[in-house]
Amino acid sequence: MAILTRLPVTSVAGTAAVAVLVTLLALVVRRRLLHPLRSFPGPWLNSISEIPAAYALATGVQHSYYRDLHAKYGSVVRVAPGELSCIDADAWEEIYGIRKGGANMEKSPIFIGAVSPMDGQTGISLAPNEAHSRQRRALAYPFSNGALLQQQEILQRHVDKLIAALRKMAADRRPVDFSDWYTYTTFDMMGDLCFAEPFGCLDQESATEWSTSVINVFMSAAWDQAIRRVAGVGTPLTRFLVKLLIPAKAAGWRKTHFFNSREKTLRRLADPDRDHKDLIYHILQNNESRKSLSETEIILNMVLMISAGTETTASLLTGWTYYICSHPEAYGKLVAEIRGSFASSADIKWETVKELPYLNATINEALRLFSPAAGNQQRVVPAGGATLGGRFVPAGTTVAVAPWAASHSSLNYAEPDEFRPERWLGDPRFAGDKLHASQPFSLGPRGCIGKNLSYFEMRLIMSHLLWNFDVELDGGKSGESGRAWDMDGEGKNMKVYQTWFKPSLFINLKEVSR
Repeated sequence: MAILTRLPVTSVAGTAAVAVLVTLLALVVRRRLLHPLRSFPGPWLNSISEIPAAYALATGVQHSYYRDLHAKYGSVVRVAPGELSCIDADAWEEIYGIRKGGANMEKSPIFIGAVSPMDGQTGISLAPNEAHSRQRRALAYPFSNGALLQQQEILQRHVDKLIAALRKMAADRRPVDFSDWYTYTTFDMMGDLCFAEPFGCLDQESATEWSTSVINVFMSAAWDQAIRRVAGVGTPLTRFLVKLLIPAKAAGWRKTHFFNSREKTLRRLADPDRDHKDLIYHILQNNESRKSLSETEIILNMVLMISAGTETTASLLTGWTYYICSHPEAYGKLVAEIRGSFASSADIKWETVKELPYLNATINEALRLFSPAAGNQQRVVPAGGATLGGRFVPAGTTVAVAPWAASHSSLNYAEPDEFRPERWLGDPRFAGDKLHASQPFSLGPRGCIGKNLSYFEMRLIMSHLLWNFDVELDGGKSGESGRAWDMDGEGKNMKVYQTWFKPSLFINLKEVSR
C-alpha cells in the first residue's frame, strides 16, 4: 500500500484499467475457446456475453430473435455463454419430459415467473421438482375431468354473458374488439373458478385495474429475469440493477395482483361450506389436496392461476379468431361443422364440443402458429448430461426449447407460417410434419395442469360464437387492427413477455337467423 500511495493517481488508474482489461480478455478466451459449449454454433457475441439474450428478453422480441438465430445456425444454438436453445421436436421430451435412466431437469434459477415466493414457499410453477410433485398431486383432482364437469355451469354463465353482449353490439352494427372481450371473459371465468368472485369485466364492459395489471406482471418478470441473466441470481448487483432499471410502478403491478388474489383467496377459504364448485371448493373437499397444501401454497397457486389462465387463453382465442376470419375456406368448414352438430346452443357442452374434429384442428393450428406461452422455459442439464439434436450436452448447461421458433421452422413443418388445419387431420401434404414440435402447454411433470380447462374454455366460447354469429374482419378504419395480426407485416412488431401483448382485433358480427 505504501508503494501505491507514492504512485501518481494516473498510474493507479492505468494499472486498474489494465487489470480490468486482462480479466475481461481472460473471460472472453475462456468462454470462446475453452468453454464446454465452444463447438456449438451461434453468434460470436452470444458466446461471450449474456447481454444479447437478455436484451431480446427485456424488449419482448425473444421469440423472433431466436427464430432468426435458428434459421441461420440450425436446430441447436448457443444463445448465451452457458445456454443452448433448441427447436428439435424430440427436445421437448428430453428437456421437459420424464428422462429414462436419469434425473429430470430442474428449472433454471435464472427463470422467474409472474408469482414470486412467499415466506420461503412457492406455488407449483417455481417449486423444485420434489415439492412440485407434491403440489401437482394435491391439485390433480381440482383440475380433473370430473371436476371440470362440475365447473361447466360456472363457465357457461360467463359465456352466456359474452354472447348477450355480442348480440347487442351486432344489433347496433358496432365492430367488436375481440382482443378486449376475450380478456374480459377469461378474467371473469378464472375469478369465478379460483375464488368464486368474477372480476366484473363483462358486466361493466371494460377491464379493471387488477385485470390490466396482470399482463404487466409478465413484463415485469421478464425484465427481472433479464437482469438476473446479466448480473447473476441474488447478487448485490442484481438488486441494484432491479432498483435502477425496473420502474417503481412494476412493483405496484405485482402488489396489486398478489394482494387482491390473497384477499379473495383468504375470503373463500374462510367459507369452506359454500357449495360453489370452484378450485378451492375441490381443494377443501379432497382429502389429499387439503392435507398436502399449506394455506400459503393455496394462495400462491391461486395467484398463479389468475395470471396463467387469463391472458394466455385470451391471446389464443384472439389469434384463432384472426386466422379463421382471414381464411374463408377454413371458416366455411368450421361453421358447417358447428352448426351441423348442434340443434340448439343448449346442446353445446363439454361432452360434445371435444368431439368436433375440425374445430380441434383449427385450435391446434392456432396454438402452433400463436402459442400463448411463446417465451423460453429454461432448465438445467443434470449429472450425466443430455442429448439435444444428436449432440451431447454437458451437465450444468442451461437449455430450453424455443417454442415459437420450433413451431415456425421448416425443419418441423411444411408451410410453417401458413394456417393449415388439415395438417392435424392426416392430410398427405403434411405427412412429413413433426406435429409434436408444437407443445403449447409443454409436457412432462411440469406440463400445464390447466390444459383440459383451457381447451374446454376455448371450445365452449368458439362453438357458441360461430353457432350464434357470422363473423368477419372489420374493413373500416378499425379494420386496420387486422394488419397488426399479420405475421408477414405489422404482426412482426408484436411483443412477447412470456405471453403476448396482443393488439386490438375488430370483428363485424351478424346474428344468425333461425
